[in-house]
Amino acid sequence: MQESNPDQLLSRDQIERETGGGITRRWLEMAAFRGDGPPFIKLSRRCVRYRRVDYETWLARRTVAPIDGGDHAAA
Repeated sequence: MQESNPDQLLSRDQIERETGGGITRRWLEMAAFRGDGPPFIKLSRRCVRYRRVDYETWLARRTVAPIDGGDHAAA
């Protein structure tokens, strides 16, 4: 596994590829518009990038521990 550079700038397409489509380019665009996505750098009117460290910190803050509710099988 390649070691990541925390200052690496990621495009929306790169994030979409890294997450296997779990976080799409469109979702990132809408999240930026709403103000609830990862912090980004606006390089020009149509070009934004995400510092890897900012994106990974944002992602880590969304980690949810499972609730131990016992062994419940779906009915």
